[in-house]
Amino acid sequence: MVTGVFRSDAIESLFPEVETAAFESPEMLPDAPLFPEEQAFIGNAVVGRRAEFATGRACARAAIEALGLTAGSIPVGNGRMPDWPEGITAAITHTRREGREYVAAVAAKTDGSFGIGLDAEVIQTLKDGVRTMIVTEAEQSEIDALDPGLHNEAVIRVFSAKEAFYKAQYALTSSWVGFGDMALTGLSGAATTLVPTGSLAVLKQLSLPVDYHQILSNGLVVSGVTVRRS
Repeated sequence: MVTGVFRSDAIESLFPEVETAAFESPEMLPDAPLFPEEQAFIGNAVVGRRAEFATGRACARAAIEALGLTAGSIPVGNGRMPDWPEGITAAITHTRREGREYVAAVAAKTDGSFGIGLDAEVIQTLKDGVRTMIVTEAEQSEIDALDPGLHNEAVIRVFSAKEAFYKAQYALTSSWVGFGDMALTGLSGAATTLVPTGSLAVLKQLSLPVDYHQILSNGLVVSGVTVRRS
């Protein structure tokens, strides 16, 4: 295992429906090794991008190995998503904002009936245009009902949960889903679910609504979602 990568019970708790292994790093690891195929993809990137890519792969390989499997190369596949080994569903997240660095990955054995998604975001103020793209009217109503001091946190919670959902559903559908196609309930703490807002065809492949689980710690929101086929 690469030095600087640590197992995370907290992240594993975000997936109560399935058995997972998760690892995280509180900083980018520029010297984390890469397989030749991975290096070929990222070789011309700037130093920071190469470091986050390599750290994500290090976390993912540690998670796969913790499941008792051999972890080899994790190339970039369709949609620029990781091409996971057969029988594995997994997700990587990394963020470098507001002076923070954080990388994590989670993995689970699967028969193809479910996918998992993980996302971490720094709590910050988003520009109005970005916020409007992410938050539905129903979600904005929930946010408005909260104490004003919690508004930025709530917006990032919405963003993070939807990003985690996107990764989980992509593992099953290989299809695009927009921020407006799903909406969160439970920003006040109850009935924490993601529900479809319309009739997007790809969502009919999935068992919806789905629960989302979140950790708020040290200025970060970390979200986990498990999605099953319908």
